[in-house]
Amino acid sequence: LIKNKLLNWVIDNKARYSQVASTYRYDKRIRKVLFKFISYIEELYRAVILDNYYNNYDVLIDEIKGKVHKYDGNLNEVLEDLEFRLLLKQVKVLPQEVRSLCPLPPRRIRENTFALKELRNAVMHNKFLLLYRGFAVCYVKGVDNNKSANLKANILNLISFLPKEVGEKCRDEINACKDERDNIDKTRWDLPEQIIISI
Repeated sequence: LIKNKLLNWVIDNKARYSQVASTYRYDKRIRKVLFKFISYIEELYRAVILDNYYNNYDVLIDEIKGKVHKYDGNLNEVLEDLEFRLLLKQVKVLPQEVRSLCPLPPRRIRENTFALKELRNAVMHNKFLLLYRGFAVCYVKGVDNNKSANLKANILNLISFLPKEVGEKCRDEINACKDERDNIDKTRWDLPEQIIISI
């Protein structure tokens, strides 16, 4: 599948093994970076909710309140076992002064949180992201008239959920995925330019 996709991007209608191997390694690097920053968001949301509501459940959504009783009032355990979609749902209904601690995109929050959840699932299930076609549409500046369902748009969407300095670090790490690194005993780094995602 990778080789067939690469045939669209190579000049002489032949994909070299080094191109296939480099593309696979590039995708894996991107997944590792995305995993780290998606995990950051999850932990940030858990920390904000726990810090502000560890003994006050009034603002918690019903799904979380029900689990708090099941866990004998231990909100920390509830948040550790909570699905990402419920974390996102909870953050969206937090009072503004608390929600301001959890960066959210400035517009189209419903669509963009859904897209973030779908990206998270693709990353956590180790999908080959460069060929993946299950991304949700998100609304971000910098791609296809600010609306797209491609990998670049979804990475930009993820960045919009991060604090500014953390988002810049994510951008830098994604852009660095294309760089050749120490290749001792590995196939030559031969990443086709057309595959590179620049953020």
